[in-house]
Amino acid sequence: MRRFNTANRITTLALLAAVSACSGGRGGDKSQVVARVNGAEITVSQLRTALLAKGEAQPTPQATQQALDGLVNEQLLVDAALANKLDRDPTVVQALEATRRQLLARAYMERSVFPKQEITAVEQTAYYKANSALFAHRRVYQLTAFTTAMPQVPATIVADLVKATTPDAVAEVLGANQIAYETQNMTRAAEQLPLEQLPQFSVASTGDVVITQQRGRSTLTLITGMQDAPLGFDSAQPIIQQYLENVRNAKALDTHLKQVRASASISQPDPGLVAAASAPTPPPEAPLQQSALDHGAAVLN
Repeated sequence: MRRFNTANRITTLALLAAVSACSGGRGGDKSQVVARVNGAEITVSQLRTALLAKGEAQPTPQATQQALDGLVNEQLLVDAALANKLDRDPTVVQALEATRRQLLARAYMERSVFPKQEITAVEQTAYYKANSALFAHRRVYQLTAFTTAMPQVPATIVADLVKATTPDAVAEVLGANQIAYETQNMTRAAEQLPLEQLPQFSVASTGDVVITQQRGRSTLTLITGMQDAPLGFDSAQPIIQQYLENVRNAKALDTHLKQVRASASISQPDPGLVAAASAPTPPPEAPLQQSALDHGAAVLN
């Protein structure tokens, strides 16, 4: 770091001026160098990208300097990695290739698959009105969930649960029928509930039990309390827009993939190799862990 500061003498105000002068996406961004680290160049484009990645659309001088310091730290670590030939390490090569594939796939989806038109105000308003349990009549629920190994709840137990309006009463019903269970107290807003269960919760009252079956298990969820927490359209609009965009993009991607798969040459997978790939055998060397990457990000930022 000392070498960088002595060799370049770049002040924060100068950095801001460089970024401001290059605003508008001009082609010179890639060649305008704001710093050099052991001969490697850090450009205005890289600095702007780092600032935007941190949500700094209008960065302060301190934020700009921190972003630059992060890029310098990153370059120093990259230099050290290359000096140690880590770019040839099989685990690193595999991770780099996976990242490259993901970036290319994402870029293609955004540029050539996802629709470009915006979600209209009419569509957003219609969704808001059609889902009042999520918005105008939104609630926050206090719940006690009893998870059992029953794939189905017998009708006799359902009849008893109708009269059980407290956690102790539900536990008594289950105990009387010798049904083992695990219990959990929680608070959930309407949007945090499974969408298919929301109609049941929206018409339920305190003391009601909502029964759901999933993966061979039954969960009895007792509503111990609820509060109205409506969400106005202005507050809900960004959420609705993002949701409708996600749904639209998912449909467009599904349609596109069906078309390209129909014309692509795809061999049948070897069952033995598929089974071998999913076997729980640890690699000879520890893979890149997300926790380690997160720790490194703190240094770079």
